[in-house]
Amino acid sequence: AVKKYQGAGVLADTQESVHDNKRVLAIEGAFKGRVNGVFHGSSAKASIFFVEPSETLEINNEITLLEEEEKREVTRILRLLTAFVSGYREVLRDFSTALYQIDFVNAKALYALDEEACLPQLVDKPHIELIKAINPVLRDFHKAKKKPVVPLDIRLNAKTRILVISGPNAGGKSITLKTVGLLQLMLQSGLLVTVHPDTTMGWFNGIMADIGDAQSIENELSTYSSKLNKMKYFLDAAYGKTLVLIDEFGSGSDPDLGSSMAQVFLRALNESKTYGVMTTHYNSIKALASELPLVENGSMQFNSTDLTPEFKLNQGVPGSSYTYEVAQQVGVDKRLIDEARLVLNESTVAMDRLLVGIQKEKNQLAHQRAQLTSRLEELEQLKEKQGRKIDQLEDKVRRQSAMNEQQNAMITWGKKFQGLVNEYAEQRSKKGKDEVVGRFKVYAGERANQTQDERTIKKTRYEKQQEKKIKKLTSAPVKIGDRVKLIGSRQPGEIIEIKKDQFLLAIGALTTWATRDKFIPAESLHGDQGTLKGKARGGVKEPEIEKAVESTAPKSKQQVVAEKKKAKKSIKKSQKTAKTTQIEPKSDKNKAKSKNTKVRKSVPKSPEKSPKEKLNEVAGSKPLKTAPPKKMTGKKKPHDLTPQRRAQLEQPLKKVASSAAKEEQAPRESTDADLEKLKAFFGKN
Repeated sequence: AVKKYQGAGVLADTQESVHDNKRVLAIEGAFKGRVNGVFHGSSAKASIFFVEPSETLEINNEITLLEEEEKREVTRILRLLTAFVSGYREVLRDFSTALYQIDFVNAKALYALDEEACLPQLVDKPHIELIKAINPVLRDFHKAKKKPVVPLDIRLNAKTRILVISGPNAGGKSITLKTVGLLQLMLQSGLLVTVHPDTTMGWFNGIMADIGDAQSIENELSTYSSKLNKMKYFLDAAYGKTLVLIDEFGSGSDPDLGSSMAQVFLRALNESKTYGVMTTHYNSIKALASELPLVENGSMQFNSTDLTPEFKLNQGVPGSSYTYEVAQQVGVDKRLIDEARLVLNESTVAMDRLLVGIQKEKNQLAHQRAQLTSRLEELEQLKEKQGRKIDQLEDKVRRQSAMNEQQNAMITWGKKFQGLVNEYAEQRSKKGKDEVVGRFKVYAGERANQTQDERTIKKTRYEKQQEKKIKKLTSAPVKIGDRVKLIGSRQPGEIIEIKKDQFLLAIGALTTWATRDKFIPAESLHGDQGTLKGKARGGVKEPEIEKAVESTAPKSKQQVVAEKKKAKKSIKKSQKTAKTTQIEPKSDKNKAKSKNTKVRKSVPKSPEKSPKEKLNEVAGSKPLKTAPPKKMTGKKKPHDLTPQRRAQLEQPLKKVASSAAKEEQAPRESTDADLEKLKAFFGKN
């Protein structure tokens, strides 16, 4: 149809359009009678007529019928589905409510993560103590411009219920007011707030605000009239658990008259025990705030040198409006500024100068305080570091002292032991040797008891030192981000949250709550990792000599009988060994026999050594100091003792040697060389 009537030249520039969901032709008004079809309308100026050509009527009718059938089918399906789920409407309603709650909580959590918000310390009373608070709206606005946001610190409590903020225009007074109100509303709405975790916030039953200009032409309200209406409402509705926020307090009218009304309102709000934050430029209100109880002045810092606001709040000091300084920054002619100074009365100028001077002094003190705080933190860190070094040196001195005492005791033990060895070597009678062995056993028992007492004393002293050190470490102040570890654990962790006396620790992939007495700084208590369990060493390794001494302590009757049996077996075995190892001149018969004997290594012939020389050989290169042996009569000399005779003479010593047999089965590292020498001597046969 379009091609047909396009060739006839009756179509407008648009050619076709859609009217009532039907495609129609756009016919020039002069040719409307040349097209057969259904008329659907015309343009605003009747220059174009919309006609549905007869060629498409049948097709469009079929389309209309199909659309009607589609609607009926959709309605039928919806009715079936509705009938199916109607039996589950209670369950679906509960699921819908639960899903809404989950979605709501998830949205709040995602918002908190995006804004880096946290949950402050909560108290069940009207209270505000914001630390490093950030207005999230202001931060998002400055983020686009890549400008930093200055954190806000402010407090309202039982001692300061109302804060009157003064300072220059564009200095941050209104933003401070809005930040307090916004964060309090966020908290009471169940949202986490953009503050430091140490912030403390309470609950207000009502939050009222007068911010901005509320004049209305329709309601015939001026700026001052609207402010008076709000002040009347505040005085009627505010009470002890209400937070009132008022911007430009007392403005909108004659300065003198407006300030007088504002003073009356301030007194009334203070008497109602209302909490509030107000901004003003009036000196009379600043003066009244310094006189009223529980009301405090505050000011926004201003750098008078480069004439720029610092957006920091100082509580306790009123601020100047810096009217002339701001005018100079804007670019007002200096001549006009000087004329304005002359117009103003001298008392007002003096007051303004006084406020400017106070502000400068406050800024200097704040700067000095920041420097002193930083220096104090450095000194505290240095003190803590030096304290750790001193503790380490004291531990080292204690360990060295204990080691010296132990070495002196071992030297004394070694000398007595050497004396017993020498005396035993000098004895020639069985009675004398038994007497030496008896004294050795008595001394060994005393030494074992003394060692046990020393060990108990060391353990007690060590536990007291550790308890003192643990108490000192668990009382040290900590903060979020500090590296710590649980007492008795080697795994370091980090403090991620603090709630009164509870600390949330992140240790590896786990988190746990702990009180302050359960953890210590991560870099403290090296070695035993701060645990009081296990063996108390006192920093000195226990010598193996104590175990050897304990093995020579007096035995029970059953132990003695068992040791005698074992000693007899050992003697028989040593006798057999002595026969095979005895070095004698070989006879012809022995030579012939030795040819048929397989040996691993030939041993050179050497003259038989005396018992004293053998004892020196066993004890070491240093000869034992013994008395010269008595001359012996008879054919046999000392070095001619047979293995049987030698075993018979040394049999008493086997009783003592058997008690050390168990210790010799396992290798040990002794710190006393003399004990090793005696053990080697006892075990040789």
